[in-house]
Amino acid sequence: MSSAVPSPDADPAPEAAGPAGGPGRPGDLPVVETVERREVLVRRAPRFAPFLVGGAVLGFVVAGLFTLGRPEDPQYTPAAAFGFFAMLFGIAGVGLGALLALLLDRRSHRRARRASADEVTGTVR
Repeated sequence: MSSAVPSPDADPAPEAAGPAGGPGRPGDLPVVETVERREVLVRRAPRFAPFLVGGAVLGFVVAGLFTLGRPEDPQYTPAAAFGFFAMLFGIAGVGLGALLALLLDRRSHRRARRASADEVTGTVR
């Protein structure tokens, strides 16, 4: 049993040949492009993460001010009091940040504009 091994003098496969008969490159293949026009909605929507992080930071700042402004209690250390208030005001700040982002998102829906866009797809033939 012998297996057929192509000789080095053999012509390259037709699908691997380029326009001049040389080695094929992806850029040498013909591309068929199709253009489809679509109607899209354009609006400026807020990103939620900065509002949530900003609300949490604001909550931590309020917790620090609240901890410094309260009278000293020997039962709790200042760090424990800050931790408690940071959790309380941090969660409230995240909630307020989310509410603000939702309100701005709803407002962006009212100001949305319709536009047309061309979707171009290409296939190699």
